[in-house]
Amino acid sequence: MPPISLLLVDDNPRFLQVLTRFLHVRFSDEVVIVGTAGGGMEALVQAQNLRPQVILLDLVMPGLGGLSAIPRLRSMMPDVGIIVLTVLDAKGYREAALAAGADDFVGKASLYTDLFPAIQRLTQGRRFIGETPPAPA
Repeated sequence: MPPISLLLVDDNPRFLQVLTRFLHVRFSDEVVIVGTAGGGMEALVQAQNLRPQVILLDLVMPGLGGLSAIPRLRSMMPDVGIIVLTVLDAKGYREAALAAGADDFVGKASLYTDLFPAIQRLTQGRRFIGETPPAPA
């Protein structure tokens, strides 16, 4: 199976470095990072040019924030997977992101345990937004 193509969007360059390193070290055979963007407007351009399978998107960024970028990304690329990856891991933010069109929501505090399973579920067509996935039979 070819690796899953990812676009990483966050205005914090240090976090993008940490995330990139984590994904390269732990999941180099499963994912490929096709690009990064520092904000929502750049994400729109990069998504259009790079056509990733999944976009990992922060919520709070200068200019066009994640909540505003989600419906625009969804309109441009209806089949792209959008996972919000943010420090704002609260029910209200989760609900707002999902209402805007995100497919899943992962708090940065649980990045190391929850991000890759969310990517896998999304690319395998199984979405368990805000729930614990059922145990395998």
